Amino acid sequence: MRYSIGKMLTGALALGLAACAPGEETVDTGSIEPPAVETEAEEVDMGESEMGEMPSEEAQAAASVAAQAAAESGVVYAGAGKKGGEISLPAGETLRIELETIPTAGYVWQIVEQPDFLELTGENTRATNPALQSLPGFTGGNHYMSFDLKASAEGTGVVKMTEGRPWETGEAPESTYELTVTVTAAE
Repeated sequence: MRYSIGKMLTGALALGLAACAPGEETVDTGSIEPPAVETEAEEVDMGESEMGEMPSEEAQAAASVAAQAAAESGVVYAGAGKKGGEISLPAGETLRIELETIPTAGYVWQIVEQPDFLELTGENTRATNPALQSLPGFTGGNHYMSFDLKASAEGTGVVKMTEGRPWETGEAPESTYELTVTVTAAE
């Protein structure tokens, strides 16, 4: 059975208006009848939407350890454990600050203050549970967000960061992070 789009839209509009009408008032929907339900089920190919086999806890832990080692490789690393602390690195090296957040819910970290001798050279994200979060069909979850800052000259200063939803400008940050950075002469 076929219905014209015009009749379907008119019916949907009338039903929507009726649902929003205050008090006991009613809206005349005329003689529009909803479309009949087809008796034959239509098959929809969802492709790779089903999740694969769940990795064991050991596999998840091993993948997380390997991903953390890769994140710390070749840089001076500062995570959540350095919040409010100090770190030192030689000029020419890269400082990576990496913090957990929920970007799929709109929460991201932003640098709000940094010393002139630190240049932002990269931003990245990675899954907190790579074995699980890389499965087909997996969505959402926490992630690590990293900021690479190259030390261009000697000095001491503070990197200040906030976590929140960028469009919620009138809201207080969800979290804050500060790290005092000292850059020494190149070795």
